[in-house]
Amino acid sequence: MTMIDEQLAERIKDLNWPPLMEWREFAEWVRVEAGVVEGWIKRAYIPTYKIGRHRMVDIVRLLRQMEEEEV
Repeated sequence: MTMIDEQLAERIKDLNWPPLMEWREFAEWVRVEAGVVEGWIKRAYIPTYKIGRHRMVDIVRLLRQMEEEEV
């Protein structure tokens, strides 16, 4: 695990964010319509992980991507 990964993991732990979140719940969490998040997923704008029939937003990867874009 790199230093950035450790810092990111610590921040997520401090904020009590889940590492994965069901995409509809994620839409509510970020206060956008479910259809918007569904479009983001179809266009691969946000990272997801499929578990069985459930599509989960990968919060950890999303935050990593956002940090990388800030640099």
